[in-house]
Amino acid sequence: MQRKLMTTTIVLAATASLVAEPPAENQLLEQMQQLQTQVQELKSEVGRLRTQTNEDWMNSRRVEEIKTLVRQVLADADTRASLVEGASAGHDGNKLFLASEDGSFLMNIEGQIQARHIANFRRDTASDPVDDGETGFQLRRTKLKFSGHIADPRLKYVVQIAIERNSQNLFGDVITIGYDLTDDLYIWIGDDKAPFLREELTSSKRQLAVERSLLNEVFTLDIVQGIGAKWNATEIIKVQAMFNDGARSGDSGGDDRVLEDIEPEPGSPGFTDDAGAGKDFNGDAVDYAVTGRIDYLLAGSWKQYKDFTSFPGEDLFATFGAAIHYEVDETGDATPNDALLLWTVDGSMEYNGLNFYTAFVMAHTDFEEVTGGPSRNNFTPWGVLVQGGYNIPLSRGSIEPFARYEHIDLDGVDVTTASAPAESSFDLVTFGLNWYHHKHAAKFTADVVYALDPLIGGTGGLKGLSDSLGLLTDSEGHDDQTVVRLQYQLLF
Repeated sequence: MQRKLMTTTIVLAATASLVAEPPAENQLLEQMQQLQTQVQELKSEVGRLRTQTNEDWMNSRRVEEIKTLVRQVLADADTRASLVEGASAGHDGNKLFLASEDGSFLMNIEGQIQARHIANFRRDTASDPVDDGETGFQLRRTKLKFSGHIADPRLKYVVQIAIERNSQNLFGDVITIGYDLTDDLYIWIGDDKAPFLREELTSSKRQLAVERSLLNEVFTLDIVQGIGAKWNATEIIKVQAMFNDGARSGDSGGDDRVLEDIEPEPGSPGFTDDAGAGKDFNGDAVDYAVTGRIDYLLAGSWKQYKDFTSFPGEDLFATFGAAIHYEVDETGDATPNDALLLWTVDGSMEYNGLNFYTAFVMAHTDFEEVTGGPSRNNFTPWGVLVQGGYNIPLSRGSIEPFARYEHIDLDGVDVTTASAPAESSFDLVTFGLNWYHHKHAAKFTADVVYALDPLIGGTGGLKGLSDSLGLLTDSEGHDDQTVVRLQYQLLF
């Protein structure tokens, strides 16, 4: 505006001077050029002002559009929030959870991944003087677990699904419904670990070595179907009992099969003839089975019972346990009926990084011959395990060297094949190291398993040998099988 007034004043002054005194021709031309220059500057100024006005108008319009969008998003969020009104979600430091505000509904979500590299060195054939190596990677465990309660904190559930390591098929691992009858008595029904071996009952997430022992795989009952009870008899005594469908009755297709026939040749002793035809009520391999276990806390807390590790600074923990299992095979068929009895005792100690665990287990068969069926002799296989380690703190995390020894004796039963010599006892040693990044939630484990005796597996051979352990069948007369295992575990 000031520029316009200045220009008008100049024009009027020039006009007045021309009227008062007619200028010379040169002066007139010079004044006209100045006027043209000033007019051009005015045009430029007006154009700039118009552009600025348009931009201000566009910015105002954009602001209104954004305000409208924000109001729509907030309205949509309010609508969605109303659908889950009273719900909460988060992470409690161990697992994810979804819960109702009043606490009546709860779902915990947990996951486990174990990725491994395994190298097995043994002689595949009798004529091969050089060890053959089998190496490769393996996703040993991939699991998702959903647990919590419905309507009432006493009414609980567990659904754990897993991905089979070879076929990648999904299968149900642990599925239970339970109820707290009292603060100290819990009953459940479904598929879960039988309350027998402490090593099997300790989660695969919290083992000392890369994998459970061969002893465990030979004698474990694994997952069974049935109804069970857990009773906190006192602050230092826990009792578990179960009525079930027998060893492995809850296993899914594709999972490990253990405690099967040890039957080198017709007429020789064995655990059982009945392998079962499925998980349904008419497909199990027994008439009935019962399992019971008792644990006594000598020192420490039950929370320490969940693993075999003692972290630096941990208080003294000690426990003693014993368990028994009895099952009667299916009657009315053409095979010898086997009344199978197993029992075990174990003890553990942990203190300020030091850990120690030992277990003894024994089985006994009681065959009742069937007319026209094969003859079977009773036998009593047994085994013992000792392991320990020491956890050393680091600036971040800790490392834990450990060692394990296990002995399996088949009570003189010769595990043999057509071309292999008799073998009835087996010794294995394991050395390794855990590197804890975030305790069990993120840890690296490396170990070496050395078999001092030939491991004769297959039909009629030692059960429990599998690629899950990295242990494979030896050829005749060949021992010194060595397995190197590397694993990283992640829990979420």
